[in-house]
Amino acid sequence: MTTFLTALVVVVGIVGVLNLLLLFGVIRRLKEHDQAIAKIPQGAMQSLPADSMRAPGSEVDEFTAVSTDDVAVGKESLTGETVIGFFSVSCPPCVENAPKFAARAAGVPGGKDSVLAIVVAEGDDDPSEMVGVLGAGARVVVEDYAGPIATAFGVTAFPTYAVVEAGKITASAIDMSMLPVPAPA
Repeated sequence: MTTFLTALVVVVGIVGVLNLLLLFGVIRRLKEHDQAIAKIPQGAMQSLPADSMRAPGSEVDEFTAVSTDDVAVGKESLTGETVIGFFSVSCPPCVENAPKFAARAAGVPGGKDSVLAIVVAEGDDDPSEMVGVLGAGARVVVEDYAGPIATAFGVTAFPTYAVVEAGKITASAIDMSMLPVPAPA
């Protein structure tokens, strides 16, 4: 019986030592990973594109729509630097971020001509509250999930944001604070 207990203690000891060695290996890898992340320039993480729409550099497809203030909106109207936000009425983060987008839109040079907000609503969704929030500083278009603007940008998730110039996406993000601030005209 004592040989069995001795063998069991030896096996448990070996397993403990192996576990300790594995733990040290994991800690070493975590330190290497932390050092690699620390070497990434501060602004580089902010320039990562959103995967919820076409990537920066992509051409926007042709589209036509009419805003809530009866202004025709199309790809050709995106000549200067335009900040665009896509929101869904049924999306809690969209409802939360709409006022933040509106506040940011108020500071964009060019006013409503340089800011476009797309509100997606289907079925019984009532877009009026979100349109009211966004409409103060942005041109607002209401469409369904397969609407012309969301389709032209390849939007797959909400909220998502972009900066467009001359019909091309120059930046995109799922966090509005990650978008570059348009320069004054």
